[in-house]
Amino acid sequence: MRKFILLLFIAITSISCELRKPDIENVRKTKMEIIDPERHYYPILRGSEITATYKFYNRGNEPLILYDVQASCGCIDIDFPKTSIGKDDFGFIVLDYDSAKNIGYVEFYVTILANTEKDVFTTIKFDLNVVTSPHYTQDYEEIYLRRRKEKLAGEVDGDLTQQGYYTDEERTIR
Repeated sequence: MRKFILLLFIAITSISCELRKPDIENVRKTKMEIIDPERHYYPILRGSEITATYKFYNRGNEPLILYDVQASCGCIDIDFPKTSIGKDDFGFIVLDYDSAKNIGYVEFYVTILANTEKDVFTTIKFDLNVVTSPHYTQDYEEIYLRRRKEKLAGEVDGDLTQQGYYTDEERTIR
């Protein structure tokens, strides 16, 4: 029984060592291209949510590893690939923004920590205007309580969160 437990411990230890990401200082560097890294979204109603999806490519010869992705605001939920991206392959960084606590012009920066050649830190950005309804301005607590009961729907004609974005015609390759 002791031998079995010892073998199980050794197997788990060796597997867990293989699943960890290599140290960013010792890993080979590659290039990353992000499609539309700076975006300017059209205005949305306060309390609406918007999803921004950034597509990125590995333009180098080594696997691209995203170590961490951090937003400048807690109102943004982030989803990014936890596995490496192969040469000429792509992945997505998905940002879910909740405008309940903002009003007016807002600008957000998202920092990506990856094994890129020029700098391990890459920044993407988006901005927009959060506007209030002309009929009544709710504070964020009212919006939060209402959302717990039902999803935001029917307040405006059409889906304001799906209008898209425009860019400044720049490409970033790091």
